[in-house]
Amino acid sequence: MPTYERLDYGSPDGSHWGGASTDALGFYGVTPVTRQAIGENVSTTSATTQIFTVVSSVVQALKSVGIFQT
Repeated sequence: MPTYERLDYGSPDGSHWGGASTDALGFYGVTPVTRQAIGENVSTTSATTQIFTVVSSVVQALKSVGIFQT
């Protein structure tokens, strides 16, 4: 049977990682990075292009912390 380590202390309120925007996090062995900026909000002008920009920003941010593989 596998054993797992908890990364919190069992608080019923949950856990909080990265208490400041300057704290760095990394997953799956990647170098930790600070909080990533995401693209602009989508407006009615050229919505398809803006949606693509926002989604691309999210994907890049997830890659940089190791959630998505590059």
